[in-house]
Amino acid sequence: MPDPAPLRSLRFRLLGPLIAVALIAAIIVALASYRLGDRWATDDLQERFQGIKNTLADSTFPLNATVLDSLAELTQTDLVTTGETGRVKYSTMEGLEKSIEPGELKIGDKRYLVYFFDTKRGKARSDDVARVAVVFDEKTLSASRRRAAILPLATGLSTILALSSITLFMQSRLVGRIAKLQRRVRGIAEGEFTSTATQYAPDELGQLGAAVDDMAGQLDQLWKRVNRQQSEKLLHQIAGGMAHQLRNSLTGARMAVELHAAQCDSHDTESLPIAIHQIELSEDYVRRLLLVASGRQDQDRPTDVTVCWNDVRSSLTPIARHWHVDIQWHVDEAIDSPSHTDATAHIKDGPTWVAAVTNLVHNAMQAGEVVEVYLERPNATTVRVRVRDNGPGIDETVADELFEPFVTSKPEGMGLGLSVVRRAAEHLNGNVRWHRTEGWTVFEFTASLIRADNSKPTT
Repeated sequence: MPDPAPLRSLRFRLLGPLIAVALIAAIIVALASYRLGDRWATDDLQERFQGIKNTLADSTFPLNATVLDSLAELTQTDLVTTGETGRVKYSTMEGLEKSIEPGELKIGDKRYLVYFFDTKRGKARSDDVARVAVVFDEKTLSASRRRAAILPLATGLSTILALSSITLFMQSRLVGRIAKLQRRVRGIAEGEFTSTATQYAPDELGQLGAAVDDMAGQLDQLWKRVNRQQSEKLLHQIAGGMAHQLRNSLTGARMAVELHAAQCDSHDTESLPIAIHQIELSEDYVRRLLLVASGRQDQDRPTDVTVCWNDVRSSLTPIARHWHVDIQWHVDEAIDSPSHTDATAHIKDGPTWVAAVTNLVHNAMQAGEVVEVYLERPNATTVRVRVRDNGPGIDETVADELFEPFVTSKPEGMGLGLSVVRRAAEHLNGNVRWHRTEGWTVFEFTASLIRADNSKPTT
């Protein structure tokens, strides 16, 4: 999205009216001060004129050129005396004509204000001065007006500058935060739901940013849930197709192995029973897959923990021997001891637990040369399986979504095994997690225990 035009930007919309109002206010104050300064200057001029009038109107000394020059220098004005006919007798101004009238006077490019007063003695005076004109330079009056206006105008402009600078700084920070929030919202619109840890200011905009992050988190969960549902739907379809093809093949394989076991006189008492048992497990998995594909759920089959454990160990030990993997099985005494009072604790659904643990151990045997499997009883209600291998570990590209369907780093893999393990953990009221420590990749699979008599969780 392109940046808004300068006149439409938030900075201009916030700062423009503020500066305009402050500037108008400063101009109004300056004009008012100018008017007030003009009034003060006029009053001052009138006071000066009245003082000169009071001094000279009733004077008895002659108002000759010497006296007028002294008085003009003292009062910062020009003085002009006239006779009864109005002709100029004496003047401190140069270029003045023979007569002078009250009001405005212009000499060259200069302007003056002229005020008259009559002498009280008139013809009785020795200097024959009937009237005295007091001439004020208009520049003095204009300077007084400007001085009165400049101070408030300068104060207003400096206030505007300071206020604008502070406001611009605050707006820049505000606009920066809004731009950051805009990029965050735009990223959410493009599907980037993952949020980063951000410290928001405790204000309205900070609350909005936190709300946007909360929304992103909820959308992320919803998106993952939708993808998971779509993946599960596809998984059901794949499971149905594969199961129909495998069921006939497994039935034929089992019949062939059983026939060979009946006809062959062999001293091998381990391989054939294990093979038959593996085929039976595969047939059971196929049956459960067909149920899943048809939208139904198989009934739970509570099974003793020891039975499930022995089932996993007996089926995977020959495979480990064939792959030359050093596999070590460790059982907690709380489970392995026949005299323990909780030894009869059962798992909610034995086949589900066996399938999940088998998957974890099988993956470990493919990854490392040494595999350690621990069956533990951390408390009375939980059984935990820890699977460790010394392989290279999980690829960083899939580490965050390891338990999602169709996520795998194996070229030949489909990414379904660990997603099945997570589903199994959820079904058994447990959880599954992994971590990397001291060169070992460790998976921990926990499940809740129930009692064999009433199928309720143990206490």
